[in-house]
Amino acid sequence: MEVKIIEPISFCFGVKRAIDLLDKIVEENKTRNLILFGELIHNNLVIENLKNKGIKVMNFTENTAETLLNSLKENDLIIFSAHGHNKKYEEILNKKGIKFFDTTCPIVETNLRKIEKNNGAIIFIGKAGHPETIASLSRSKNIFLYDINSEFDYKKIDKNIKEVYVMNQTTLSFLELERIFKDIKEHFPNAHFSDEICNASRIRQEKMTTLDSSFDLVLILGDKKSSNTTKLYDLSNKNKSHDTFFVSEILDLEKIDFSKYKKVAIFSGTSCPMEFIEEVKKKVEEI
Repeated sequence: MEVKIIEPISFCFGVKRAIDLLDKIVEENKTRNLILFGELIHNNLVIENLKNKGIKVMNFTENTAETLLNSLKENDLIIFSAHGHNKKYEEILNKKGIKFFDTTCPIVETNLRKIEKNNGAIIFIGKAGHPETIASLSRSKNIFLYDINSEFDYKKIDKNIKEVYVMNQTTLSFLELERIFKDIKEHFPNAHFSDEICNASRIRQEKMTTLDSSFDLVLILGDKKSSNTTKLYDLSNKNKSHDTFFVSEILDLEKIDFSKYKKVAIFSGTSCPMEFIEEVKKKVEEI
C-alpha cells in the first residue's frame, strides 16, 4: 500500500510561533503559576504536552471568562491563546496588576487591528463561540456576526448605511466563503470584501480539491475542535472518488479496513504535531 504525505503538513507559522513563545515563557517564569486562558491551539496532543510542563489550562465560556479572570491571584501569569481574545480581558488583568502574555497569530492580530480602525458597519463571518470570533466581535461596536451555521438577519443592518465591510474567521473554507459572499452581495452589492483565510489553510484546501483521483483513501490528521482541520475533512468528504477518515489518535486507525485501499493520502490541520503525523504514516505502512 502506497502512503503519501501531502505538503504542507503539520504546524503553520502562527502555531509554531505560539508554541515557541510558550516554551520561552515557561523557561523564564519557573516560579510563577502559569495559566493558559483557553487552549493555545485546538489540538489535544499539544495541550496534554503543555499540561505535562506544569501549565494549567483554564477553559471558559463568554459567560464565565470575567469571573475566572477576577479570581486570579498576584502570582498567576496568564497566557492568551493563538486565536485571539476579547480585549476587555486585558483590561481586567491590568486593573488587578496581573501579568499576561499574548500568543495571538500575527495574521489574526492584523485582522483585529483592521476591525478596530474600521468606521463602517462590519459583517464578520465566523463560527459563534470560536475564540477568534469572540476576539473579533470585541473590537468594534458596529460589527455583526454572520454565523456559518445559521441564517443571517439582514434587518440588523440599516439598508441606507454607506459603507459595509465583510471580514471572516481565518480558518474557514474558501468554498464556504464563496457561498456566503454571494448571499451578502445580494443584500449589499457595494460591500467591501476582505478574504481573510489563512494562507496555510487555503493551500491545504486547494491541494485537497485538486487531489489525484488515484488516491482511494484520505486520512485527515488533527483535532476535531480545530476549525481548519474540520473544513479540510468536509472538503475531502465531498469527493466521492476516495474515502475519508478523521484521525485524532492512533486508535482511530483500528476503525479502518485498510485491505480495501491501495493508495493513501495524508493531510493534516495546521495545529497537528509532526511526531503524530510520522507515527500515523509508519503505522499505516506496516499494515
